[in-house]
Amino acid sequence: MAERGTVHLNMIVTKTGDQGQTYLNDGSRIAKASPQIKALASVEQVAVKLGYFIHACETEFVTVKLPEDHTCQINLTQLATSFQQEMYDIGSDISTPITDGEERLRFPQESVEELTEVIASLTPALEPLDSFILPQGSLRVLLCHDIRTMVRQAEIQVWGIEETINPAVPQFLNRLSDFWFVLGRLLYAEDSKSESSENQKWKPRQKQDRGFQFYPS
Repeated sequence: MAERGTVHLNMIVTKTGDQGQTYLNDGSRIAKASPQIKALASVEQVAVKLGYFIHACETEFVTVKLPEDHTCQINLTQLATSFQQEMYDIGSDISTPITDGEERLRFPQESVEELTEVIASLTPALEPLDSFILPQGSLRVLLCHDIRTMVRQAEIQVWGIEETINPAVPQFLNRLSDFWFVLGRLLYAEDSKSESSENQKWKPRQKQDRGFQFYPS
């Protein structure tokens, strides 16, 4: 007997989507250009980008210093992999229409609360911001910003679904985007320890120095 939740992909080319439609988990057909499928595509893009983040991390662990001499050690590979798993959980939720009296497993609200608490625990390790920061730094820091913007786009796509949705899904995506912003700042600080540099910040409506230097011949 197959384990509950097991997915069998015995045939990759099925030709069932050649007319612009695809199947949802309940067997119903839906247009590939529908908001649900667009949201699914955005969520899967996040899962792929998380894989890039794992590859870009030269060190697997990072230690964050918190107030009152507390610390938090983060396993970056395990962290990103856990979010990859949840992207597929979210994809399954989105592709399963909500019906009255259903008994299907849904993405849990507890995950939203858990991530909210994690963000609240890590934020005190950072200096308060007085402006937006520019996305700069090492590859892993840039990927944090890339992921947070992709997650935000996925959240927007989910809110665009016309059918009833599990509210925990867009709420989690909202928190996840915030988390990757926080993690990006933490990793920037970790990378910059020897350089004593700070994030470049947005300076509103200032004349910009393009960096050109012209010299006489």
